[in-house]
Amino acid sequence: MADTPLSAPDSAWNTLHENYLDLIRALDGARPQERGGLEHAIADVQDDLLDTPAPSFTAVIQKLAMLWEPDLHGLDRQSEERRLILEDIEGLIQAQSALLGA
Repeated sequence: MADTPLSAPDSAWNTLHENYLDLIRALDGARPQERGGLEHAIADVQDDLLDTPAPSFTAVIQKLAMLWEPDLHGLDRQSEERRLILEDIEGLIQAQSALLGA
């Protein structure tokens, strides 16, 4: 599948992304005095992820979602367009996987 690590760069990307998700989860339950440090760590990992070549289309979706996060939940036209773009890419990945028998 498009999001399965196949090489060292894939593994590096997946490790960074998992670290990013862990930090986001930690931020959700953090005490106020912990939030600043976690937000700084999240920003650092985001920078690393954006600088790391995406090893798959799924990683590209993850990068776009990370960049667009503040704008994905709105009710305005731009938010809807960004959600649709992400859905389109996800649909293309699924179609490609089906064609390849994955």
